[in-house]
Amino acid sequence: MTRGRGRPAQFTADARQRFLDEVAAGVRLANAARLAGVHHNVPARHARTDAAFAQALDTAKRRGRAARQDAIPHDESRYNHLKCRCGKCRKAATTARAGRRATTDGQVHDLDAGRKSPTSFLLPLLSSETSRTAA
Repeated sequence: MTRGRGRPAQFTADARQRFLDEVAAGVRLANAARLAGVHHNVPARHARTDAAFAQALDTAKRRGRAARQDAIPHDESRYNHLKCRCGKCRKAATTARAGRRATTDGQVHDLDAGRKSPTSFLLPLLSSETSRTAA
């Protein structure tokens, strides 16, 4: 038996397939690499040198992104962040907005009331006070 030079290949066909399956299931790239038994840089390096693997990785990423989005529950957060407009998300967002509006009792709060800090939008006020005290 002859020995080859260098380290034996770690990213075998089985490890590649395991990595691609994990990514397609929605696992993040670094975690999928760890589960496949390789360093997180190895798949990216192989994607740069192997066009077929790069294409398979792009497909797995798209499927994984869809799997992660499907796992997010239909609620106000999905309505706001993912722009989901299904009936469940619309109802949850409408209910949450109505609840927030009901707690304010229609009152408008004055943001400048009692403020004494020298912020940029108060500089005209401060300069007029300074000129009155100097006179």
